[in-house]
Amino acid sequence: MAHRIESDEQGYDDRRFEGRVREDLFCSICQGVLRNPRTCENKEHPFCLSCISQHLRNSHTCPECREHLTPETLKNPPRFLKNTLTELKIKCDNNERGCSGYVQLGNLQHHVEQCGFAPVMCGNEGCGTVVNKRDKQIHERELCQFRITKCYECRYIKARQYEMKATQDQVKENVDEIKQAQNVINDQVNQMKDNVDEMKQTQAEMKADQKVFEVEVRNQFERMTQMLNQLLHGRNINNNGAQALDPPVLVNDQDIIIIGGYYDPGINVSNTVEKFNLVEGKSTQLPKLHHPRVSSASCVYNGDIIVTGGFDGLNGTDSIEIIKINQDPLRWMMFDGKLPVKLTDHDVVVYQGKLYVMGGYNWTENKTNDNIYELSIIPPHTTKLLARILQPRKNHRAEIVNGKLFILGGTTTSLSKDAIDSVVVYDFIKNEVKPCPSLPKPVRGMSTVTWGNMVILIGGYDKNDQVLNEVLMYDTETGQSHKLPTLIHKRIGSSAVIMHDVIIVLGGYNDEEGHLNSVERFTMGGDHWRELPGMKEKRFLATAVVKPRN
Repeated sequence: MAHRIESDEQGYDDRRFEGRVREDLFCSICQGVLRNPRTCENKEHPFCLSCISQHLRNSHTCPECREHLTPETLKNPPRFLKNTLTELKIKCDNNERGCSGYVQLGNLQHHVEQCGFAPVMCGNEGCGTVVNKRDKQIHERELCQFRITKCYECRYIKARQYEMKATQDQVKENVDEIKQAQNVINDQVNQMKDNVDEMKQTQAEMKADQKVFEVEVRNQFERMTQMLNQLLHGRNINNNGAQALDPPVLVNDQDIIIIGGYYDPGINVSNTVEKFNLVEGKSTQLPKLHHPRVSSASCVYNGDIIVTGGFDGLNGTDSIEIIKINQDPLRWMMFDGKLPVKLTDHDVVVYQGKLYVMGGYNWTENKTNDNIYELSIIPPHTTKLLARILQPRKNHRAEIVNGKLFILGGTTTSLSKDAIDSVVVYDFIKNEVKPCPSLPKPVRGMSTVTWGNMVILIGGYDKNDQVLNEVLMYDTETGQSHKLPTLIHKRIGSSAVIMHDVIIVLGGYNDEEGHLNSVERFTMGGDHWRELPGMKEKRFLATAVVKPRN
């Protein structure tokens, strides 16, 4: 039978049914399988109700037997015909949207009404995107660019308004007292003016003492740095877990490359790249990526920077871009290989010439991944599933320490309440995953660096959806954790690198300040973080690496 385009009233397309449909179950008018059938009065020739009704507007005879027939003389079909049609198995109306099973024709309407692949429109004002019913909630809460970010401060506004009103009344009552106090202050100011010359002289002496002190501190710091470098014996570890083989260099001789992320305002995805120089405290714009990327993952291999996957503002991607840092002119190139699936919120490392991909949100199958993949960096860029990491996770971090891959924290869904404290280790040689002692508490969306046997976790979200300024040092040999000094700014989705014993954390987000361009640094062994000049752009969920040396 010739195939036809199915309408909502004519017969069903026979391609939708399981197996071959009997010829006596077809409507001779539309050539489809009978939908809501009726028969002629005498010979019981079956037709779709819509088809025969349209025919009888222009004729009063049966299309098959040509006997007299009107809408009033149409009959319901025999019970055996109804039962035969009801038991046929048909594909769901939403088959092309992903619903792959068959249901009995008699249950089709009920199944379609409950089907998770039914098309529904996003409820966020201004969006209008049509998604599967089962994906509507995650689209509206996490993916829709028109979603409304949850405000944690609104519940306090009304109480604060009443407090401000009471304070305003009190201020009015105390105006006279304030004026009297102002007169006293004026007298004190006049007295202070009399002592200006003496204060200037004291200030000059203090500046001289400060210069002497700064010189001494600088000398002490240089001696401590030299001692620490000798202690580490060149075992500096970069933020992608690869052990540095080159001789140590001064921190100030290297730049940081920051890639993509959300930029302020709103949730617009960036394709910009900047280089942050610690000595000058300023950023320089580098060539843009081919595609905007947020929640991607990056690493360094043979002097090249590799950025993988991420969200481009519409969908997740499996594409990879690479930039050869010594190439002139600099430009990003699309890598021939691809990730095994479209991924966001994953992590990658390079180990012995292979790219390893862990966890993340799988856009291909719409679920959180629990896989460890191996991707060959050299052609033919084959991929291989190596192992599973005991439970699905995204917004986690992974670092290589002493030749083993440690995977820390994250969440099993997109919600902070499902954040986890688990730590697992993957053995490259044995190809097996084992659990390690847990973190002190669940955390997701943090950044990490490694220092010796330690993995240092910076910021993130806790299980209560609170943005953290905590810094934790996890000992991979003992499983014990120790707190380091807290950040100046709370941060979720920041980027971090380590150069020698200096940690640099860039960007991120918190509820009070929104998207951040601020930069902080901390020297291991110190007692506080230091604020640095900010980046050129605000970046949230960007990725960063130390610029490879020539």
